[in-house]
Amino acid sequence: MDLTGVYHFILEHGYAALFVIYAIGLFIFPVPNEVLLMAGGYFSTYSFLEPIPAFFTIYSAIMLHGTILYVVGFFTAHKFSPQDRLKKKDESIWAKRAEKGFELLDRYGLKAASFSYFFPFVRHAVPFSVGLAKFRFIHFLFIAHTSSLIWLSLYFLLGFYYGRTITDWNSFVEQLILTLVGLAVVVIGLYVIRERKKRKQASEVMKQKTQ
Repeated sequence: MDLTGVYHFILEHGYAALFVIYAIGLFIFPVPNEVLLMAGGYFSTYSFLEPIPAFFTIYSAIMLHGTILYVVGFFTAHKFSPQDRLKKKDESIWAKRAEKGFELLDRYGLKAASFSYFFPFVRHAVPFSVGLAKFRFIHFLFIAHTSSLIWLSLYFLLGFYYGRTITDWNSFVEQLILTLVGLAVVVIGLYVIRERKKRKQASEVMKQKTQ
């Protein structure tokens, strides 16, 4: 289902369709999740949806998404123990998510959940791995869904703004793509600057040790 199909499905079935689309779409839709969120803001400029109920309907779907990943991780922890990962190389998508999530948890602890929703693969890997690590659900719920609230707010408001100023659907999609490209450039630029600073600091430390 493309975004045009999403539009007609929501037009016909309202908030129930909105919830179903986002609860499922975050897992399987062949478009970036950010596009879906901005599309939600765009749809909210039409008379068949009110912005605030639409926002919280999408937010509840995001919470369900994270909770499902957490629960799946929690109840399959025995299949992804560190011992098992050393014994065999599992190439399944869940094993790859577990591996990536464990790397982030080892590095940042539960704080990894606070930024997980801002990165495409990580937003699936971290909630799953938090469940695998058997962190308390209430802690995950508070940290991860505070992050997801900010993530949704950013893209929903962008979509709502463009929806108020751009009435042509094709132009809206083009603007979404340009916005995502711009945001990706900013994120990559900040990452590159951060890594350069780290390398510079590490180099200075090494020089001090050798002096």
